[in-house]
Amino acid sequence: MALKRFGRTSLLALARALSFPMAALACAGLGAISRGTPAVVIPLIAAILAAVVVAAFQRFRLERQVAALSGDELGTGLAATLPALASRLHALASREAHAHPVTGLPTRERLNEAVATDIAAGASTALLGVIRFVDYDRLAGFDHSAANLALQHFATRLTSAVRAGRIIGQIDRDCFAVWFGDGGVEAAMPELRAIAYVVGQEIELDETVLSPVIEVGLAEYPRDGADGAQLILRATSTLARPGEGHRQARPTEPVSAQSARDRFLLEQDLAQAIAENQLTMVFQPVVDLRAGRMLGAEALLRWDHPRLGPVSPAKFIPIVEDMGLSERYGLWVLNAACREARLWRDCGLNDMKVAVNLSAHQLLDPDLRTKVERTLARHGLGAGALELELTETAAMADAERTSALFGALRAMGVSMAIDDFGSGYSSLSYLKNLPFDKLKIDREFVTDVDQHANSRAICSALLELGRGLNLLVLAEGVETEAEVATLRDLGCDVFQGYHFSKPLSAEAFRALAADPAWLARLKRAAPLSLDLQGFQIA
Repeated sequence: MALKRFGRTSLLALARALSFPMAALACAGLGAISRGTPAVVIPLIAAILAAVVVAAFQRFRLERQVAALSGDELGTGLAATLPALASRLHALASREAHAHPVTGLPTRERLNEAVATDIAAGASTALLGVIRFVDYDRLAGFDHSAANLALQHFATRLTSAVRAGRIIGQIDRDCFAVWFGDGGVEAAMPELRAIAYVVGQEIELDETVLSPVIEVGLAEYPRDGADGAQLILRATSTLARPGEGHRQARPTEPVSAQSARDRFLLEQDLAQAIAENQLTMVFQPVVDLRAGRMLGAEALLRWDHPRLGPVSPAKFIPIVEDMGLSERYGLWVLNAACREARLWRDCGLNDMKVAVNLSAHQLLDPDLRTKVERTLARHGLGAGALELELTETAAMADAERTSALFGALRAMGVSMAIDDFGSGYSSLSYLKNLPFDKLKIDREFVTDVDQHANSRAICSALLELGRGLNLLVLAEGVETEAEVATLRDLGCDVFQGYHFSKPLSAEAFRALAADPAWLARLKRAAPLSLDLQGFQIA
């Protein structure tokens, strides 16, 4: 009797246990629903209902089987029944272990099984694509719930973008793989690019709009591996951000959760700043005291954050570069500067150039010359209206590429300048082979030049170098009358700095450039203490 009671009780307990994994899945799903949006909630509700129905049916069927057993049947059949039930329990546990707890997607084990099946069936060539959701770890560093919610959105979008018949696996907490099967690599590549485009679109998380940063890698069977594990290893080793390259790698320092959160939110805002019309341009005059006239202006980018107000370029420009947004921002700046130069000509300011800074990232763009040419044409400008500046350090990073680019742009008629000269460690043998027109002395040597003999010696040498290479030499960052006087004694005539004008809004710059009194003082080349009252200073 004890055996019979034990057998019946054990079987009923096992029947109830069979439904436990499904109940756990339902609980996890309900938690996700409480944080999700309709796009995520509806598929989860369907999955939970299916799980509950399956669990209830399994329990009902087993309890009926147990109740139908007589005492003798229970005793004699127990040894045969328990292994079968244990096997089913193991299968259910394995199913749960092979599904990611946040997204519910199959893990790498299931993916490897699918790859092995296709290879065994005689697949000839096939593609494995890997997509990494870069923002997950950074979000989890200060808000784990938001990170998991973003991951759910990302996984749902990925699943909807992948064509039926493809196998998806979550191979790491922030990394997904798609096995395209035996369809050929060339046919699968456009599909992988389309998937990357879809999952890279904005995600709305409560009051935050997330612009996902993704990385894409791939591996080809059999070239890169003979099984799923090898292909995954190869594909993850090739991860790169599509279009604009990796984020810039920088040494990391310990930061607080709040600092990490602030940085992350600032990145998301920068990704939206162009579309939200938060960027503006200001213009700082460049003057020639020998000729007594204004030569033009340097166009400088400003960001007016809707909540934080004006953000320093020293703060947001490095983030733009880290995020791989340099090309997008650079093209916006070029377009805005040329639009303003067109207005100068419409106002009768025909001889002025607008100077635009190039980043080291833009220098790597093979289509840069074409983009410059098209932008000038769009605004009806001749190439002589534009000057492009590149820092000395960036110019020397790849002297051969820089020389070829400068040569092509100068052949169009665009002026080229080396900015912040003297701050790097250029070899003069490289410098003399670069085709450029202007050399800008770094403000480090200009500041207090009247008080430091070393600064005067360096400025004198740079001015002499410029004359020897037939270059226009500009001193930037001049702030005092004494600095201007000292540099003029050394032979410098072209200046840019707060002594002449702060950076001005577009309207204020045009007004200053047309102000007869201001221009008259330039022509007299008198010591300037300019009254900018009435002009909007940025």
